[in-house]
Parts: sequence; structure tokens; C-alpha cells
Amino acid sequence: MRSINFSKLKSLTNGWDAAACLLTEYRESPRKANELLDKLAFASGSTERAQAQFLFLGALRHGHRTKLIFSQFLKKAPRSETEAFFLIAGFELYNSPKDKHPKIVHHAVEKAKKSLSQAESRLINAVLRKLPDAFESIQSTDQAAYFSHPTWLVEQWNEQFGRDATESLLRWNQNIPSNHIEIHTKEIPTEVIPTEWPNFYRLPPGSIPETVRDLLNNGEAYIKDPSTRIAPSLLSPKPGESVLDLCAAPGGKAFDMAGSMNGRGRLLAVDLPGPRIDRLRENLSRLDSPTFKTNILECDILELNRELIPDLFDAVMLDAPCSNTGVIQRRTDVKWRLRPDDISNCTHLQSQLLHSAARFVRPGGRLLYSTCSIEASENQNIVGDFLASRSGAAFSVKAEMTSYPWESGHDGAGACLLTRNLH
Repeated sequence: MRSINFSKLKSLTNGWDAAACLLTEYRESPRKANELLDKLAFASGSTERAQAQFLFLGALRHGHRTKLIFSQFLKKAPRSETEAFFLIAGFELYNSPKDKHPKIVHHAVEKAKKSLSQAESRLINAVLRKLPDAFESIQSTDQAAYFSHPTWLVEQWNEQFGRDATESLLRWNQNIPSNHIEIHTKEIPTEVIPTEWPNFYRLPPGSIPETVRDLLNNGEAYIKDPSTRIAPSLLSPKPGESVLDLCAAPGGKAFDMAGSMNGRGRLLAVDLPGPRIDRLRENLSRLDSPTFKTNILECDILELNRELIPDLFDAVMLDAPCSNTGVIQRRTDVKWRLRPDDISNCTHLQSQLLHSAARFVRPGGRLLYSTCSIEASENQNIVGDFLASRSGAAFSVKAEMTSYPWESGHDGAGACLLTRNLH
């Protein structure tokens, strides 16, 4: 994997330059947007960090539209650094009134003169002046361009959901996501905003209030989207039960399950070795108590066997890796990372994981399969194929739920609760 240019990131003094650097790095490496944002040297809550994040994520959110337009005026693809200038300035132009356009173009060109060649600076000046009129020429009937999504993905959604529902999804994805917090204590900070979902509150814009930080540090709250409640609520572990949490990092679902168990029982969390394990270990340490025991096993789920895990469990949670098509509003870079064959690749792995997870459910026990995808191929079809298999014949569907963002008002997700027959 290509290394990040840390020295350049640390030397930057303003948000615009930082956003351009982040976009350049993003277009040249396979890292996710949030991983790059974590490398910013600006202090948390600073104006510079806020500006860099706003421009970086905004450029990605609206970048398919911008790239479609500016590519019409170029004879060849630009360098990643030059493309970053087009994407940021294009987002600013699209997001600003006409009287601001000359200032935005001038600012981008002056920035280009300091870091790009003279030819690239002249090109940026010429192309940016054409973008506003070109943006206005895009018709809403061209859903992919108008809502800045990959054409293949929009076509797939139209086939699956219909044109009207697809447009609702595209509009949802282009909105700035709200941040939510789940709180399990009677003392609710006055700064948070109640929602329609029990125990979930909306955080105010800006930095996290000190009262909320205290709850987070004490393990009494967890920053998460309301969609994450679906899978644990379907599995609904009881006090005293044993739970196997697969693909467990960073530990958000364990937080819900511990609450459902009233802090009594045991939980074994399994995930691949890596940096996410540290976060999982930190989060589970807040749940550990004399009556609630947690353990972590760093292992590939497909390599699990009865020697590693000799027990069968009352409840097994499998939150499977997926295409993330239900969380594009929150993770806007998914639109850039996802490729047409990624979904079929995901389904192959998901099927393997579900068969592996089923081996550790006791007779009469429960198995919960979930994703943050809205694709039927990653949800209903996976479960249907499993039930039709030899190992799946011992299971039956007890409940299932799919969250479509344009209907639920939060991230998309799929979940299906299976029970294993007693005999």
C-alpha cells in the first residue's frame, strides 16, 4: 500500500490546502476517507480541521458530477493533484451563489500557481470558468450526473427499487448526515436532541459537549447510527446467555447486547487481527464486570473450529462485511471505492461466513445475519441460499427487517434472525 505523505500533511496551515492534499492521497491510494482524515495534524475542533473535512468530503460527495463535467473540457486525464483542485473548486462553485464564483475561481487559480505547473494553472482557470454553466445544463432526468453517483450503481438501483425510490435514495445520499448517540442512563445531557428511536439522540453540530464525553468515557453512551439497533434488537440476548459476536469490531453491537442482557452473561468477540482490535478491546473493557465476562479472539472466522471455540452459544451475531450501499450518506467515499463486481465478491464471502457462523449455534439457539447493505443479493438472497443448503436445513427464519434510508430516516441495513431446530 502506498505510504501517506505525512510530512506534507503536517506542514499545511489551512483547510483548503489540506483538503487538496487529502484528495490527492485518496485518489492515489486505496485508503478510506476517514482513515485519511485521522492523519490531519490540525487540532480537533479547530477551524482548519473543520474546513478541510468540509471541503474534502464535499468534493467527494459531489465529485462524480464535477468529474463528468470537467472531463468534457480536457484532452487527457489530469494528474491526481490537478484533479483535486478541480474537485474542490467544483464543489465550491456548485455549492455557492453566482456572485461568489469569480472569487472561488481566482482563489483556486492562485493556489494552483503555488503548487502546479503554469500549464495546469492556466487549464484550471479556463475550465473552472465553464463549470457553473455546465452544471446548470444537467437535467434531473440524468439521475447519475444530477445526483453525482456512478452510472452503473444508479442503473442497478433503478432495476431493483424503481425510478422514484432510487431518486429518493440518491437525494438522501447527497445530504449531510446527522450524528447520533445511544445513551443508556437516566441522566440525559440537555445538549442532545431526542429522536423517534428509543435511547437514541441527535448530537448538536460542532464539537461533542463535555457532558456527552463523560458518558462516552464511562461506557454509558456510544456514538452510532440508529440503524445499528436493528440487529441486536432482533437477536435480543437474554440475561445470563452466552453470545458469540462475529466481525465484532469496533464493538457497537456488543454495547447493545450487553444492555439487553442487563450486564449478566458472557460474550466472545471475534475479528481479524489489526488496528480495529484495539478499539474493540477498549470498548469491551467498559462492559466487563463481575457478572458480564467478555473475551476477544483474533482470528479469521473462516478458520474457526471447535478447538478454538469448543462451546456452542445461545446467540450468534454475524455482522458481515458488505458493499456498504446502505451507508453512502455517512461514508460518501463508498461511491468512489465500489466497483460493479464488488457486490458479487461480497456475496461469496457472506455465504461462507454464514455457513461458518451456523456451526456455533446450539440446538434451539439463535443466529442473526446482518449487513449495512440494501442489496437483496447481500441480504435476502444470502439467507435464502443458506436455508436451501444442507447445513441451513436445520434453521428457520424467525424475523427479518430491512432499513431503506429514504423510508427509515437513518442508514440502510438488512437483518435476519434464524433459529436452529432442537432436533
